[in-house]
Parts: sequence; structure tokens; C-alpha cells
Amino acid sequence: MSETDSRIRASNLKSSTKKPVIDPLSSITNAVKETFKNDGVVMLENVLHSEWLLLLELGLQRVLNNSSQEMHRFFEGEEGEFIETIRNFEVIPEIKRLIYDSPIADLIGELIESQNLWLYSDEFFIKEKGNSARTPWHQDTPYWPIQGNQIASAWISLDSLGEDECLEYVAGSHRGVIFDGFNPSKVSQDPTLPHYGRSFPPLPDIESDRNNFDIRSWKITPGDIIIAHPSVLHGGGPTSALGKRRAITIRIYGDDICYASRPETKPTVPLTPGLSLSLKDGDPLRSPWYPRIRPLPAHLKSEWL
Repeated sequence: MSETDSRIRASNLKSSTKKPVIDPLSSITNAVKETFKNDGVVMLENVLHSEWLLLLELGLQRVLNNSSQEMHRFFEGEEGEFIETIRNFEVIPEIKRLIYDSPIADLIGELIESQNLWLYSDEFFIKEKGNSARTPWHQDTPYWPIQGNQIASAWISLDSLGEDECLEYVAGSHRGVIFDGFNPSKVSQDPTLPHYGRSFPPLPDIESDRNNFDIRSWKITPGDIIIAHPSVLHGGGPTSALGKRRAITIRIYGDDICYASRPETKPTVPLTPGLSLSLKDGDPLRSPWYPRIRPLPAHLKSEWL
């Protein structure tokens, strides 16, 4: 990307966002905490400064131009194809700076009530072609080798979205059953086909029975953040013929998250070889795969001196 392109993108981002709140953490009121506890999801309006959005934009461009990042494709070869990349933090400096320096981790820490915070993963979802299919309904928890409650995902879109294009959530579903995940390789056949096929009950067909679920979504302007518990059932709205949705999810966890094994029929997400050799069920989730974000590690503090 040229310097001129960067200035144009920065200008576009600033014109598409409202003036952010002076102190993003002031948005985490007691009422917001209670909503998060009950519903498992909240939308924080206008809490991310345009400078952080520009950093995210630059990171995305590096991801798309970096051949070392594996691109996972959903609905491959079909009109609704979209791209996902995971663990960008490890290879993309802009994403590392965003996670360490922005208020995203602090906002999650307030909601999950943990001062100690670690990064589980980050993940881009890139729908740029228009007419992208919706992300199937699912929970994240069954894919992840975790147990505990102090964990949440921040979902951030670089594009303005209507409610019909926003990620959707079934409020309160984090307090119910943990279902099997959908099978990514067979998602175009049936989005309820199981990932593991063992230990977890199959996903309900929410899309064909929407009126019986308390589904939440929001009109999104860049700068807004949706924060959700990974056990909340959620799915992504499709994009229109001319629409696009470039979003990142950043997953942060606190003190009570421990390792939990999953059925051996499929690997957990993201693939983490060796983790099961160093941890057993119930061990705190501590590993070089999951860097500490808060308090800021001493070796990173020294970079500011």
C-alpha cells in the first residue's frame, strides 16, 4: 500500500466514524456488566478511536499481501465464498500492537472481571466479493480446548453494517447447552452437521426456526465493538451484492480458564500441536501459544522507556 493510499484510507475511516468516547472504559457501566452476564453479549458504541481502526486496516492489508498467512476458505468455489485467517498476532506487527496497546483487552477485562488477561487467538473474516453467505450458527467453545467462564471475544468491523449484515447472537444461550460445532468441510451441505460427532449434542437448526430464539444484532459503525461470551450461539448475516464485511475477532481470557480435552475425532481450533502433551484437564491455560496481555509484561514495558 502506498503512503497516499494509507492517507486516503485514514481519511475514509475518520469520516465514517463518530467522535469516540474520551474514556472507552467508561462505557462499561454496571448495567452493561449485568447485560453481559445475562445475555452473554453487549454492543459498545463508538469506543474504538479511528487511529486503532487505521492500524487494523493496515494489518489486514499486510495479511492479504503476506503469503505466509494461510487463507482458509468457506463455501470455496461458490458465490458466497469468504476468507478466514487465524493467529495473525504472531506474524503481523500491526495486530500485535492493536492487541497490546488499544483498549480492547481492557474492555474485555472489565466485563469478565479479571485483571490478568491472556490472548487466546485473533481471527479475520473477510467477505469482500459481495453475496457472501452467512456464517452458520455455532458456539466457539466446543472447538476450543477450554473450560471456565472468564473469556470473551471482541468483534470489530471495518465496514458500516446494517442489522441484517451484522453478526447475530442468541441472547442467554451461553447459560445453556454446549452443542457440537458445525463441520467446516461440509457446511455447504448442511450447517448443522457435527464437527466431532461425539460428546456434544447436535446444533439446533436456528435459521429455520428463528422466531423461537431471542436473536440480537445491531447497526454497526466502525468504532463499535461487540463483545460476546464464546458459548453464545452466533452466526453471521450475509453480505449484499455490493456489500463487504471485513471483521476481526480478538479472544481474551482471564484467571479461571483451564485446559479441557476434546474428542479426538477432530483437532481443536486453532490447531495447537503439543498443547495436550504439556497440559492435562483442569490445568490453568498457560502456554507460549497464549501470550499475557495484561498486566503488560515487563519486557514490553521496557520498550516504552
